Amino acid sequence: MVAITVVWMHDMGTAWFMRELTDADPFLVSLVLAAASLTVMLLSLPMGTLGDLLDRRRFLLATHGWMLFVLVLFWVATVQGMMTPLTLVILTALLGVGKAMLLPGLAAVIPELVSRRDLSLGVGLYSMANNTARIVGPALAGAILVALGIASVYALSLVLLIISFGLLLKWRRPTRKVKRTAGYLAELRAGLAHCIRDRQFRLVVTRVLVFFVCAAAVHALLPVLVDDPGLFGLSWAAYGVGAVSGAIVFPQLSRHRGIHWQLSFGIFGHAIGLGLLAMVSNDWVRLPVILVMGMFWFQVMSTAQVGAQMALPESLRARGMGAFTMVVMAGVGLGAPLWGIVAKLYSPAVGIAAAMALSLFGLAVTHWMGRPDDS
Repeated sequence: MVAITVVWMHDMGTAWFMRELTDADPFLVSLVLAAASLTVMLLSLPMGTLGDLLDRRRFLLATHGWMLFVLVLFWVATVQGMMTPLTLVILTALLGVGKAMLLPGLAAVIPELVSRRDLSLGVGLYSMANNTARIVGPALAGAILVALGIASVYALSLVLLIISFGLLLKWRRPTRKVKRTAGYLAELRAGLAHCIRDRQFRLVVTRVLVFFVCAAAVHALLPVLVDDPGLFGLSWAAYGVGAVSGAIVFPQLSRHRGIHWQLSFGIFGHAIGLGLLAMVSNDWVRLPVILVMGMFWFQVMSTAQVGAQMALPESLRARGMGAFTMVVMAGVGLGAPLWGIVAKLYSPAVGIAAAMALSLFGLAVTHWMGRPDDS
């Protein structure tokens, strides 16, 4: 949770920093989200393969080391006045390398900590911890931005990541033998082939891709919708509050409905939220809308993760979750600049409304593509 707090705090601060550097240009602001997401998209599967072949604890320690190095570069460039929009995008992409290692690595250790019967609960708790970080991180970043500035946001990110590194050092993971009979490239191909062949995994990630292309409009355009950094942090935090609320409310649905229905429910609710967000102009009225959208975001993400995890054998789990992360980030990386261009040509409200329309269209198409295994 500490590492994810760092990610969200840093992402929120960097998005606002780009707004300040570019005079709130919608397209350039969206490039921050696109740079991080596309880097994770390109590297999550190769890094997930490494997560299967290497000891996962050591893999996560190496991940923390890389992220600490990049965060130092962020802090130095900011303090020395060397930060430009291009430098910010490049460093954001470099930090994305660490995210590509962190996300599948963390997801892959969940089944080691809970039984298969409790996997849905374990994924839900993991998502709840992540979304708690989505509240704490942006709220902290917003408060620090107002009081101390962006350099202090980066400094605190460094401190928290060092704490996370120390906690990881204390984890004593049981030694596990990992088969390495085919070599790295062959193992990567084997993981990718399984993901392509497995019907449930394929259907889940197809729906996830369409959803995140549209959902990217929220974080890509929020920096140009909100004028105050403190309120901007609260808006990001509201999304996390909604996600935590969703973790409390929506798991009851899993007792009565299958994965396919739960995904459709979450996608539809989030699309309606996009429509409301496009119509509302008051920053304070936006907050409850964003909160409810966070609830539906949780429903989609947690359900999709359960569906993906259930389709993956233990030996391919990090690779499979790397592929899952790759699809999520592909959606965000493609959607962010798309809605940034629409917002620059027309307005942020038009960009968000277009995302809603595409989300509903995608829901209508993918709902009838076939049903994943709902057992």
